[in-house]
Amino acid sequence: MSSCLRQRIIPRMFLYYSFIFTVALTFSGLPAKVISATVSSTVAQTFLGVGGSGAWWPHDLFTFPDSVRQNLSSLLFSESGLGLSSYRYNLGSGGVDVSNTVRAPQTPYVSAGVYNFSVDPQGTYFLQQASNFGVPGITMFINSAPAPLTSNKASCAGQFVTGSGAAYATYMVDVAEHWREAGINISYISPMNEPDNSFGPIPCGQEGMLVEPSQRAEVVSSLWNELNSRGLSSAIGILADETSSTGVAPTEYSAWLPEVVDMVAHLVHHAYDFPSDTNYLGYVNAAHAASNGKTTWMSEICCSLGTPAGTGRGYSQGFDPTINNALMFAGLVFQSFVIGGEAHYDFWTLVSNAIGCEPLSSSSCATTPNSNGWTDGMIYYDPDYATNGNHELYLVKHFWTYKHFGNFVKPGTQRHPVTGSDANEYTLIVSNSTTYSVIAMNPNATASTISLTFPETVCGTTGFRTSASEDFATIAAATGSGSAWSLPLSATSLTTYIFNRKAC
Repeated sequence: MSSCLRQRIIPRMFLYYSFIFTVALTFSGLPAKVISATVSSTVAQTFLGVGGSGAWWPHDLFTFPDSVRQNLSSLLFSESGLGLSSYRYNLGSGGVDVSNTVRAPQTPYVSAGVYNFSVDPQGTYFLQQASNFGVPGITMFINSAPAPLTSNKASCAGQFVTGSGAAYATYMVDVAEHWREAGINISYISPMNEPDNSFGPIPCGQEGMLVEPSQRAEVVSSLWNELNSRGLSSAIGILADETSSTGVAPTEYSAWLPEVVDMVAHLVHHAYDFPSDTNYLGYVNAAHAASNGKTTWMSEICCSLGTPAGTGRGYSQGFDPTINNALMFAGLVFQSFVIGGEAHYDFWTLVSNAIGCEPLSSSSCATTPNSNGWTDGMIYYDPDYATNGNHELYLVKHFWTYKHFGNFVKPGTQRHPVTGSDANEYTLIVSNSTTYSVIAMNPNATASTISLTFPETVCGTTGFRTSASEDFATIAAATGSGSAWSLPLSATSLTTYIFNRKAC
């Protein structure tokens, strides 16, 4: 992961689990709290996608049996799985001076205008799978230009070379056009993923290229000019600038954005500073002010411990596959969609080998927190698969909580604000022309009930719940009639209730 500098982080302890368990015992006998709220008839935003990254797990998973690769593709892209509507394909730099081969995808670049598109079968296999499953939004993102184009002729610890924008743009558009002609709809290019970090020194743990704020306009304008010259500027959007934190990004916009604001499709950021709600909204407001209202996207995050309610979160080592941490990460999605009003959300690496234990030696390895691994995936695999032959895929609770967003927050759906004295950020109302989906999180150790009033007559049809004991269980529909409905929420759970936009 572009920000997962694992060697720099000191593991945290998992003391908060005992606290949560104690609270659950203390309050288990209390009656469910009733939360009253009203769904607005107005639309807050139209969604563009929910997804994640194809870095760097394709390197390993490509070597797995075909049945496992097909199962993984289905888990990621089909509606029976996560149902992702966004996939981020990592176009490699070639891995020059990168010590970790898993994080060093090969580049098709041979020389100017000369390419070998067969050098990265790992990455392109899953790119093709995303396309085959009909994922509508495919982004090609780049951590570093090909080594021959960087300041130090390496894939990391170097810098974008001022004046090389045209050559770099030609390369990116040549690659995107190649895959589009092959039937894979590359719809966005992100030319500088985390330009605030070169990920040096050599030998590096991953690819990276520093692009100073004063250089970023050249990168964007060169790419737009190349796209426009080929009639692709309306077909392929430019995402920028994917700076690693919401605190840094707006302080740098004035150095590059005014010159290219009309060339950028969406302002895209990471959130490794794990901002508070106030600071998150402050970032979004600053981005809108700097861009005349451009849509903002959250495109990368991982690696945090913390409680279901979000306390204690921050970039840190530790593997926590439980519902507690899964709800903490679900809370970050709510923060982006409800607090920030953003249209698109991507998690970082969807699949990880940083499980921190030996699954063949312990049946509880994949379900028990440890301090050696990392919470940076939704599906895990054995890092020793090549020697022990273990090709099992381990789904953690994060997979099941993210499925609620992947399955029901589709491109073109819309969010309706929730109002009322009891309204909170953990209630997301998503509509299309025929249904409402109410995605609601209860981070507390006691059950609650939402008393929800819709702006029209609806009919509850079904529900789905993820909890400590349930993955994606089908549950009874909400109860009520007309526009007034009761939605029970189990303790420490994420639930989606479905309503038809018509009378029962």
